[in-house]
Amino acid sequence: MTKYLTNVWLVLLLACLSFQTMATQDDWKEASQVVEKATDEMLAMMKDETLRQEANREQLLGEVERIVEEVIDFEHFARRVMGRYVRTATDEEVLRFADTIKQTLIRTYSLAMVGFEVRSYTITPPHAPSPEPGMQVVNVTVTSGEGQDFGLLYYMLKQDSGWKLVNVMVDGINLRITFRNQFADMYQRNRSISATIDSWEEKIASVVEEALDDDAEG
Repeated sequence: MTKYLTNVWLVLLLACLSFQTMATQDDWKEASQVVEKATDEMLAMMKDETLRQEANREQLLGEVERIVEEVIDFEHFARRVMGRYVRTATDEEVLRFADTIKQTLIRTYSLAMVGFEVRSYTITPPHAPSPEPGMQVVNVTVTSGEGQDFGLLYYMLKQDSGWKLVNVMVDGINLRITFRNQFADMYQRNRSISATIDSWEEKIASVVEEALDDDAEG
């Protein structure tokens, strides 16, 4: 009887483990589908030569904004970038910085699209289930037109509105940590949240303007 009960418990345990694994695989599949859809839409835009023209730059920015707004949780990302300084920020300052982060990424994506060619990309399934089904990592390898591979890790968080991107690593560089260090450095020099956001906006505007000038000269 004892052996029978042990076997029953073993079967139930294996069944539970199998169910959890399947659920995690389904979660990863859902998260990866969000990444795949956004990537395909971005690549379709990159193939549209008209959007690369300077006269259509505002249209390009609008298209990029439409895509990233569906995928990225900018407020979540902004709060993590602000780090410990978020405790002293008002709700209005957090939302303002979230919008600043959004504009930063939109302009970065847009500039990259003008000067970068993608040959192909692949999404690699994880070797093991995520220990947290509500947090999935989607591994993407992008191959440039010149044949160079770039590794991207998209950190996806499951929310009521669906799977949202909350961080990304590019060839081992953690974007959120990089931004957090930049924010902390700016805060130390400005000593206020509002002034730090001003400084961030000015810096990004300067970088974008410089990149546009280089593109025009090229």
